[in-house]
Amino acid sequence: MASTARHKFHHQSTQTSIDPNGYPLTYADSFRESHVTKSVPFKVQSHILKLLGDQLIGHDRLAVFELVKNSYDADARTVTVTLDLLAPVPKISVRDDGIGMSADTIENAWLQVGTDSKRNADARRRSPLGRFPLGEKGVGRLAVQKLGDTIRLVTRQQGQPEHSFKISWGALIDSARYLGDGLEVQVAEHPSPEEFTSKSGTLVEITDLHHTDWSRREIRDLYRLVTSLCNPFDDASSFKVDLELPGNETAVADLPSLDDMLASAVWKFDYAIAESGLITWSYEFRPPRFKNLAPQTKGPVTEKLALIDPDPDEVRPRPATRPAGRAEGEEDVEDDHIFVRPGDLEGIGPISGCIYAFHRRDEILKASGAPQQLKKWLEQQTGVRVYRDNIRVFNYGEAGEDWLGLDARRINRPAGKLGAQSVIAQVLLDLAKSPDLKEKTNREGFDENAAFRRLKRIGLSVFDLFQRQHGEDRSAIDRALKGDEDPPPVQAALERLEALGKKHHIEKEVKPVLQAIKAELKTFQDVMVSSGLAGMNLALIFHEIVHSIDRMQRRLQAGADPEEVRREVDHLRKLLETFKPLLQRDPARNVSVHDLVRRAIGLHEDRFARHEVVVSNWTADTEKRHDFSLSVPRGLMVAAISNVIDNAIYWARFRRERDGGSAPAAILVLASWDEETGGMIAVCDNGPGFQLPRDYLGKPFSTTRAGGMGLGLFYCKAVMESIGGSMDVVDASELNELVDLPAAYDGTAVVFRFQKK
Repeated sequence: MASTARHKFHHQSTQTSIDPNGYPLTYADSFRESHVTKSVPFKVQSHILKLLGDQLIGHDRLAVFELVKNSYDADARTVTVTLDLLAPVPKISVRDDGIGMSADTIENAWLQVGTDSKRNADARRRSPLGRFPLGEKGVGRLAVQKLGDTIRLVTRQQGQPEHSFKISWGALIDSARYLGDGLEVQVAEHPSPEEFTSKSGTLVEITDLHHTDWSRREIRDLYRLVTSLCNPFDDASSFKVDLELPGNETAVADLPSLDDMLASAVWKFDYAIAESGLITWSYEFRPPRFKNLAPQTKGPVTEKLALIDPDPDEVRPRPATRPAGRAEGEEDVEDDHIFVRPGDLEGIGPISGCIYAFHRRDEILKASGAPQQLKKWLEQQTGVRVYRDNIRVFNYGEAGEDWLGLDARRINRPAGKLGAQSVIAQVLLDLAKSPDLKEKTNREGFDENAAFRRLKRIGLSVFDLFQRQHGEDRSAIDRALKGDEDPPPVQAALERLEALGKKHHIEKEVKPVLQAIKAELKTFQDVMVSSGLAGMNLALIFHEIVHSIDRMQRRLQAGADPEEVRREVDHLRKLLETFKPLLQRDPARNVSVHDLVRRAIGLHEDRFARHEVVVSNWTADTEKRHDFSLSVPRGLMVAAISNVIDNAIYWARFRRERDGGSAPAAILVLASWDEETGGMIAVCDNGPGFQLPRDYLGKPFSTTRAGGMGLGLFYCKAVMESIGGSMDVVDASELNELVDLPAAYDGTAVVFRFQKK
């Protein structure tokens, strides 16, 4: 009878309906005539259980983690993981003091794969201990197959009988070919408890282990994992996991404690980002007793968190219109606002944590005590871990899992940057407020969706903030390691040598050598300036081209007027024409100041509208212009002015967004000529003013800009020196001695000065 029902035949009707496009539809599009169909069962072989168990989890240690998560969901306060490899029957067990399971829970939750018992509305309420369930897919328990073939589970709820069952996975799978065809487990009830005589709890015991010859390294790796399952920085945690190693205790006896090692960290940075987007942070510099290094602290400081630029590899085309109901910050990482907004934290919730950073030079490690032990420990423990409700999200922070890309940033921008192997850091999330961060089934992090990309960008912005705070103290360590004060600039050093040669009457021998060195340095500087600025402007080129193409794509998708697209194509062509001379060999030529400024402003023409920045060009104003000609490499000079305009755009927007004012971000470019002192070009803004000490002007890798390289003003200064000019950064108000500057421009003025002909 079952067979007949299973293969029931139907005569398919040819009656049609009409789809939204006006085409006729039938049950099967490919059939144009009457046809015969039959219902065929969709079967899943029992072997899928083994495949899921083997493929679901990457290694044995994560299988243990899955069991510990079940204990957390059961409101356990204490979990004991036992690796007993020397017993007559080697076993791995996980025992907790949680609420236990009833017979109904065993039957309708534990013994059902893919159950929604932790996903339904009731399950998403907080437990008596205030916890949300960590597991939600209903397949994690299959991971125990990674450890062994036989599982024994004993459980008891308070005041209820004890229940137990045993599964031999091989025998269970072989007992029926298909799921649903008689796979059964015998569950026993024990009125007199045997394991949990006085309280509730659950014991999971795994035997017939697939792997019984654990090496010392594997045991130590398990120990490190177990001790990191709960947030180790939270002393008040209501969840504790212990590891017992009968007969193998010596394998971990020499491992240092976390507290001992963290005490050797040179820097500590605590932070908390509220859902409003405000960050509260505090900074500590805790150097060892080495030379004259002095500790210092900053904070707590509450401010808006400046975002680094989005990773170009993760930029997605924005939709032509924002989806209905989404907040303004929901444009994902492509939205280039300067500060974190509430919308950036939608589906992520508040973020907090701390960063412990180490200096890995041998001298500093030695001054911290036990250098070899500390170095070995850092090799195993460094990285950025993620905890959600104080339970770790794997595999962030594991060896080789540099999810924030700290090492790549350090390679690309080495000065002042810390790699993943120099930090022990945590990112703390609230499970109830981070529903858009979905864990992968294989327990290897979150799905890389829009929320995750925003989390990454915010996390990197926190690191960038920390690194900007620690830069000066890191330089102090570097100076202490060298044992000297900062060396003089090369030019000053050469002049000092020349003076010494004259003083000691060896000028004839010394001077030709010094002149040869100066000539070589001049050649090197010219090459560096040309290639360096060309390289810097390549980033600007691609940034603008990507934006232009992105806009064209969105407009085409939205059915834009062809004239709009034509204007966009024309803008793209102008961009390429303007950039062309920047990448070519650039001899000096006579060029007007007006032409230089016009070209530099043209590089940013589209950005002014996009970022709502008002730009005024007095060199194009017949009443205010002071036009004069210069003999300069046009491409390099345009690039230098363009770089300063780029900074002005950022800092003017920075102040507007930081202060929430209604005044527009504004930039003014002006020029003047004086018969006695020569000429100047100045770029003024209404930003917050120059943020660094004046003696940092033009030093490479000095910046307070989020994600900045600190090379822009360095290269601009080098360009000006290469043509016999100079560059200065002043308060914009100081220009009032030369021009009648509107009061609105109260930020910074970068001034290029040119000598008289």
